[in-house]
Amino acid sequence: MSKHQDERMKVITILNFTVFVLGIVVAVAPWTFAPVCAMEMRCWFTRNVETVLGALIAVIGLISMYVSLE
Repeated sequence: MSKHQDERMKVITILNFTVFVLGIVVAVAPWTFAPVCAMEMRCWFTRNVETVLGALIAVIGLISMYVSLE
């Protein structure tokens, strides 16, 4: 592997790890430091959707990081 390809792989891995971490933050935020609402109302659906989307972003980041390391 050439030096250029090695540097490119490192950058791609760092970017994918960043996407993974941001997905985790998005998934955890409505349950901890950025609550959507205090009572059970329609905004609870927003919290659930935000959690699912954050988890999906994290999974995509994890899979793409794994693929880029092959």
